[in-house]
Amino acid sequence: MSLALAALVASTSSAVAQEQPAAAQDGGEATEARSVGRGWPMAQQQDQPVVGAGTGGAFHGEHIAARNGAVPEGVTPLERDIFTSDDFYVDAELWSDPRYFRCNSPMGLESQWGGYGEEIIGDNPPASGAWGFCDRDYPRENIVSPYGFETAQEHYEALLAETRANGGPTVLTNADLPDWNGRYNDSSENWYWGRIIQASTVLSLLTPEYRQRAVQMHYHQANTNAPQWQSQYCWPEGFMRRWHEHAVRDHQVLVTPEIVQFITGVADNFLTQVHIGREFNMEGAVPRLGEDVPRWYGETIGFWDDEALISWTSNIQGWTVHAGFEFSNKLQAVEIYTPNTDDDGNVVGIHHEAVLYDPEAFVEPIRMVRDLERIGNLEEVDPYIFVECVQTFYPIDGYATPVTPGRVIQYEIPDMFGRPWAQLWEEWHEEGMQRPEAEDVFNFEDDAGQ
Repeated sequence: MSLALAALVASTSSAVAQEQPAAAQDGGEATEARSVGRGWPMAQQQDQPVVGAGTGGAFHGEHIAARNGAVPEGVTPLERDIFTSDDFYVDAELWSDPRYFRCNSPMGLESQWGGYGEEIIGDNPPASGAWGFCDRDYPRENIVSPYGFETAQEHYEALLAETRANGGPTVLTNADLPDWNGRYNDSSENWYWGRIIQASTVLSLLTPEYRQRAVQMHYHQANTNAPQWQSQYCWPEGFMRRWHEHAVRDHQVLVTPEIVQFITGVADNFLTQVHIGREFNMEGAVPRLGEDVPRWYGETIGFWDDEALISWTSNIQGWTVHAGFEFSNKLQAVEIYTPNTDDDGNVVGIHHEAVLYDPEAFVEPIRMVRDLERIGNLEEVDPYIFVECVQTFYPIDGYATPVTPGRVIQYEIPDMFGRPWAQLWEEWHEEGMQRPEAEDVFNFEDDAGQ
């Protein structure tokens, strides 16, 4: 193994703890201490090199280290990897090695059969799959939360206590609402998009069960060419999909004293309503506002700390994101929105920091940071395009297949709360594999304790 590969494997094998640094010194005087739970810096994602493999489309140029089964110079391949394995389940000890995925990013694995443009799988698929760059990765320590809280409740309550100690929360009326109403665009690269990070590094964030589920997804995208993208079937996109570039376009923001609303989407609509000053009902499976039933995008409460909006989302329906990973009904999020302003104080964007907690799926909380750029006021931009998905693809023999009007097919109604994507893989593409038995964490009765 090359030195670069050895270092890369080591970086993905264990968590890197982050400690809160002491207050910075400026001319011998201590500057303002950091918040207990927001605004800590992280590496610039925009400057990270693309891991690959991929070309054109979502990759904006070619990012391929080696094509058609060839191996990049200086890299020793594994005898068995995701492109040559006939049973990924028995390869579990190899999943932490980037070479098992041929140093592909998650989007690179999705791209092999032409998912984002040019097909790069090679002349002898799947064994001839393309390689990404083994000496590139996004640092794991910039993904895990630096704040040290174990739950979203603990995090949110700490931020609320901090705000109260400073005389808040701020109570706004119609007369003094911030100038946030408008349309925003997400143009900042995010590790979650899946271009600038090794697939193996993402796996290091997940618990063993969810790591296996992610490898199952990668295998059927890169090896069997049987992706089950949610939007293909007009299935829900799920809570975490709202951070992915190909799932959202412009974000429309509306601010009232009682509710701050964000709506966006491409194949589906993503609606976030932050209920200002509300408190969760703590009786039930998870904190909630309405009935004790998980919601696709959860339920959200929040408060203002001066010009910053701080929110807590709970009661989320567990789901998946293709090229991402699955999450459970225990997922919760603390999010902080702060305005970016120009020299004249005009709002030109919103800085969005999110810390995600899911003890079922994540080995520790993770963080995503992005900037939404303001592209127009509501009276200037076109109306928001509300999405209605019309299904034209159906699973036939385990493959997403376009079906023309008038054609008659046999169609089995999926169990939407029993990992329908995995049902298709396991029925049609995993015969003879040694699949471990797993508990169904999407079971409503188990989550409700009934």
